[in-house]
Amino acid sequence: MGHIAGIIVRRLVESGYLTGDRIIVSNSKKLSAHPLPVAIAKDNAEVVSDARLVIIAVTPQRFQEAAPSIRPGATADHLFVSVMAGVSTSRVAESLGTGEIRVVRAMPNLPFGLGRGVTGLFRGRHASVDDLEEAKHLFNAGGVTVQVEREELMDAVTAVAGSGPAYFYYFVEMMMEGGVAAGLRREDAQVLAAHACVGAGAMLLEPGASPMALRQAVTSPGGTTQAAMTKLSECGVAGYVREAVLAAFTRSQELGRLNAGR
Repeated sequence: MGHIAGIIVRRLVESGYLTGDRIIVSNSKKLSAHPLPVAIAKDNAEVVSDARLVIIAVTPQRFQEAAPSIRPGATADHLFVSVMAGVSTSRVAESLGTGEIRVVRAMPNLPFGLGRGVTGLFRGRHASVDDLEEAKHLFNAGGVTVQVEREELMDAVTAVAGSGPAYFYYFVEMMMEGGVAAGLRREDAQVLAAHACVGAGAMLLEPGASPMALRQAVTSPGGTTQAAMTKLSECGVAGYVREAVLAAFTRSQELGRLNAGR
């Protein structure tokens, strides 16, 4: 387990989805710094023997190291949920056994811990519809879920939602810098920028909301927002944001190819 695993576990317990005694995790160095209110196993093999649903939450680069300790205990009764970026369900299944290993792939993001996350899901070849529904139910404890029908789209989910919070934080940082340059205290600039963005995001979740329509509603001809939008357009910000998302998408594809070759 890594950072995202800790976020998932804490949310499941704090939301009441599961009690701590229903969750067992492999021991890791991170647990000493960030202890969790759950049972701690000595290794992956113990987790697999004591659990029916197993979340694989290591980095893609560490999966080959972890797989041999999981494989001996993997059975048709297990549902494996992978949150690894760029690792296909077929790759996970092949690494964990020769039978019909049931795998659902998930890509949650950081706000999961606050119950405001979004998780992309894909059902692997041997996973059932009920398996997918179980995964949906679990990840809905931290927000909402979106199912994709083709696994290659999980790379797009990663680029838009998995990495998305970082784009938001970066934009808020830049808004703060502008506020400070205009004379605001840094702490005031953060409160103003963060709440402006969070409020705008909440409006996007309203039924029928459109980002373009909302932007146009805020942008009065010849006003302050129009001046800002003109500058953003002159600087080509839209194109750069699109390219940034595609860069994350391409990297997710690269990780998939690297892990497919191992």
